[in-house]
Amino acid sequence: MNRSREDTLAFERHEANSNSGVIINLLMAFGLFVAFIIWWTSLPLTNPNALDDYGLISILPWQFWGSIVLVSLCFVFGLKFSSVVPWARPAALLIFILLLHATTPLVYGTLRYSWAWKHIGIVDYIQRYGGVNRVEPFLSAYHNWPGFFWISAQAADFLKMGPLEIANVARFFPVVSNVIYVVLLGKIFRRFTDNQRVVWAALWIFSCANWVGQDYYSPQALSYALYLFALTLCLGPLMPRTTIRKKTLFRTRTWFVQLAPKASLNSSWLNITAVFFFAFAVFGIVASHQLTPLILAFSLLGLSIFAPLSSGYPVLTVLALVFWVIYPAAPFTSLYLPREVADIGQTMDGVTNKMVDTSSVERGIAVVVWAGRALSGAIVFLALFGWLRSIKNRKPVAIVCVLLIAPGLVLGLTSYGGEAVFRIYFFCSPFLAFFAAVALFPDRNAKSEALSYIVFFPIILLMSLGFLLGNNGKDRQYRFSPEEVEAAWWLYSQSRPGTLLVEGDRSYPSQFMNYENFQYLPISRERPKDLAEIIEKPASVFSRWFSDPRWQDGYVIVTRSQKASVEALGVVPEGTFDNLELDLMASPDFLLVYANKDARIFRASRFSKFE
Repeated sequence: MNRSREDTLAFERHEANSNSGVIINLLMAFGLFVAFIIWWTSLPLTNPNALDDYGLISILPWQFWGSIVLVSLCFVFGLKFSSVVPWARPAALLIFILLLHATTPLVYGTLRYSWAWKHIGIVDYIQRYGGVNRVEPFLSAYHNWPGFFWISAQAADFLKMGPLEIANVARFFPVVSNVIYVVLLGKIFRRFTDNQRVVWAALWIFSCANWVGQDYYSPQALSYALYLFALTLCLGPLMPRTTIRKKTLFRTRTWFVQLAPKASLNSSWLNITAVFFFAFAVFGIVASHQLTPLILAFSLLGLSIFAPLSSGYPVLTVLALVFWVIYPAAPFTSLYLPREVADIGQTMDGVTNKMVDTSSVERGIAVVVWAGRALSGAIVFLALFGWLRSIKNRKPVAIVCVLLIAPGLVLGLTSYGGEAVFRIYFFCSPFLAFFAAVALFPDRNAKSEALSYIVFFPIILLMSLGFLLGNNGKDRQYRFSPEEVEAAWWLYSQSRPGTLLVEGDRSYPSQFMNYENFQYLPISRERPKDLAEIIEKPASVFSRWFSDPRWQDGYVIVTRSQKASVEALGVVPEGTFDNLELDLMASPDFLLVYANKDARIFRASRFSKFE
């Protein structure tokens, strides 16, 4: 009788747990469905023409914020009840990525960033000529590292896509990039810990930390994915099962440099396949980007020192990089390598040139700039706290530290300029996110587990706000209206070799078609003395420029996004470009040849006489 009673109670507990599991699954599914639906309904309510200096957040309706809160809450509950709803974490993360990265292409309807349009210009060049021109003087680095562009051109030819069709697809590139990143990082993080809460929390934090806009349609976005893929292989099937503690050189090292990744079950065919894919990834990286191979080489060198990874992998990476520099990219390196070598170590000198002086810009721009800095600073602070917690709890962290430090070595060994700081942060952000997750979830059996969830929820909400400000806060100048795209399309369709194109600023859909026919002269980049003369008498200055016998044609283009860019950054006084347009319209030396509500194109009158 007692045995039967115990069986009955056990059965009732099992049924209760099963029923509660069903209820939790239904609630989670309903919550994520509602989060997706209210986000989707918020899109038609978001008016991109109303953007101000605070960027995207200035036009987002309450439905969007409700969706952010709900999907974040579902993710936190997914962490808590991971054994009951294991699907909730990836589902919530996917929806979160859509919220962060799919909102802008769906609302704006066009490709952001002028440099993304410039990348399409290289693809257009390859489509028209069948390859690159390694001695091309303009955008020569792209022609000498054409891997990304060649792949894009082959895909575009196969799908019969022109520049505008490519731009229409490329606007969703950040969505695809970030999905690939979190998939690969999930595999990497699992080599550092078996605490799944840390893994998933780190992926969520990385999605917020990745605000610097390096995941758009670009060579660095592809190279970054290949970099993570190479690390996945080196931490997985390519990592020997031999423990590092057998190496005599490291017997006296402290505990915190112990090998963290688990031993992998290797086989001959798996190793051969992994080596093949590793070589493929390295070739793709060295053929597409200049900075990423260096970071990969430093990272693999660290793994070969602090882990039993074969030194052949960093050697292979360096050899591939050297081969590319001295042979395929020889036309570029023969001209620029001496200068690059002379400037080694000067990267930090260019940092200040990339840092916005918030005292000279509009309040909204200053808030946006400081939001990005605050987000990065908060993640670095959390990561430091997580690292200290790892040491206190005697957790092996050397591998993560190596991968975190390796990108920073590029600062002292290249002259890449201030832009390198943002790229390096991009490469450091996954490992900063990992340590930040450790800070919030230090131990699966911690007594303060409930407090971890309570603290995590508001932190990720603030991080989401920081991302939207940092990544989308400058969208007033980075977003281009359909009218601006139409004007640029008309302009580049008229091109002929030897055309001088005077631009108000580079912030518009530029150089995406027939780009080699133009010589570009952005007004905003002129020296202060020359800029003052342009502001005072633009028609006279431009007439002098176009009178040069080198030019076979000449245009001036001014757009809404150009005005937003120069005025927001304080390059020229507000209204300067409006006055410039009026002066050109009043001058007999210029003809207004194209106009819509967001763009005007003028042509020098002297060139119309030859038609």
